[in-house]
Amino acid sequence: MNSEARTAFKIRQLLDEGCREIDPAVVTRLALSRGEALSRKKAASHEGRLSLPGLGNWSIHTTLHGARNLIAVTALLIGMAGAYYWNEFQTADENADIDSALLADDLPIAAYTDQGFRAWIEHSAQSPQQ
Repeated sequence: MNSEARTAFKIRQLLDEGCREIDPAVVTRLALSRGEALSRKKAASHEGRLSLPGLGNWSIHTTLHGARNLIAVTALLIGMAGAYYWNEFQTADENADIDSALLADDLPIAAYTDQGFRAWIEHSAQSPQQ
């Protein structure tokens, strides 16, 4: 026997001797209290669960956790779609300003000589219109 097993054996013997010296009325009250605590624990563990044949127990807490995740992912997707459309509207507004300035001849002469602007005009003319 190793030292841990010997120590555990000695502790068990001391506990057994102590239990024999307890008043029987106290032992009865302790047994009743233990039974009551176990019944409360058993009742609480079955609360809020669905039991379906072949599927086991479903906890309401697990279902709510899944619903929270679904709501979070849905909110994230709505936010991403909103940001995409907002960006598209901003780009369309910027292009509309440039187009109206081009049509009204309100652009400064330097804009026509800017190579980046010229490349943008050529690219815009070659891209298919929607």
